[in-house]
Amino acid sequence: MSDHYITTESRENKRPRTPSQSSAPRPQKHSQLPTLNHEPNAPLDTMTLPPQAESPPQPIVLPPPLPNMITSDTLTESLLQTPHTQIAASATEITPRPPNGFPVPQLCDQVTRGLDETLLTAWTNKPGPKAWIRPWRAKFEPDTEATWSKLKTLVQRVIGQDASNTLVISTPQEEYGTFTTECSPPPWHFLVSGLSQEATTFLVNLQVISTPEITAFTLPFIQPTPTYICTLENFTLPDSPESNTIVTNVVKQAIHSDDVISEFIRGLDPNPDVLPMLINSINVTSLRIANNVTRKQTIWNIYCSYNPAFMTLEKHFLWRCLIRNLHFRSEDHGMGVPPPQDPSEAVTPSEVEEAPRREGLLEAAHATKKLAPPRLTNVIYA
Repeated sequence: MSDHYITTESRENKRPRTPSQSSAPRPQKHSQLPTLNHEPNAPLDTMTLPPQAESPPQPIVLPPPLPNMITSDTLTESLLQTPHTQIAASATEITPRPPNGFPVPQLCDQVTRGLDETLLTAWTNKPGPKAWIRPWRAKFEPDTEATWSKLKTLVQRVIGQDASNTLVISTPQEEYGTFTTECSPPPWHFLVSGLSQEATTFLVNLQVISTPEITAFTLPFIQPTPTYICTLENFTLPDSPESNTIVTNVVKQAIHSDDVISEFIRGLDPNPDVLPMLINSINVTSLRIANNVTRKQTIWNIYCSYNPAFMTLEKHFLWRCLIRNLHFRSEDHGMGVPPPQDPSEAVTPSEVEEAPRREGLLEAAHATKKLAPPRLTNVIYA
């Protein structure tokens, strides 16, 4: 038999083992841990738990404002402000933050779209730090009590009960007389107020909070300008870095060759270097997605990382709407088009038509561009 195996004697040849005279008898095992007011009589080498001294309750300390610099385990523990043994319980479970953070959600429309103007004015004038929070797959609900309760419990769990004594979660209300055919109509952003600046900053920096009960996104009150432009499909290319380079060049060439876009940018800033800087900051990320059980396809998300000072949120939506209506032709790989439900279509043709007239820019833009109708507004991940 090989030396890698252990052999033993047969049952007939086994002999009773003589106990060693030098070894001390082992103590009997206890079925329960000793209580704190009882000290067991056991040798020093016996594994027992020493009595734990009761420590005074410690004040809750807010986590640092930059959670993306903390590892997942540390972040989860600081989020809950509870012992690590309780984190795994279903009622207190929060998905640990990945090492590089969650994908960054980028909304394709203004957070205040559809919000009652009077309510928006009141919210804007509220004193103190403010932030937005919205649930996953959100839509406007006349009765939001269940969603509101889950969001409030989530925020309290994240920042601690003591830090959230003055927390206020304000419920959105739609404009009076609003009629829409959207499946997920706005508004669906709740306002977070009543917290300290440190707690608000920490909450916003989380960006994504996922629990079994609810998943929510957080945004600063002043909505940041997204880097997302649009999504393209129909290119006959695989999901690869080489394909991304090809699509990037196609998009850059399409923007560079369009006179309406160049006029639009020159009307905002006459500096001739601005448009080349915008074009050079275009980058593409490909994704392989499954449309159904049998069909998969590759799509390409288009981003623009350069954000000049004049590119306000409103102007960004106009510039993005002009880009998505270009023709993205490749000599060898077909023509890329936005998907039918591309969320970048949230900007309506009337907005693109009226804004240039109001600011004296591109009065004929609507005549030279066939703008697509508005579609559903979704979340894009960078």
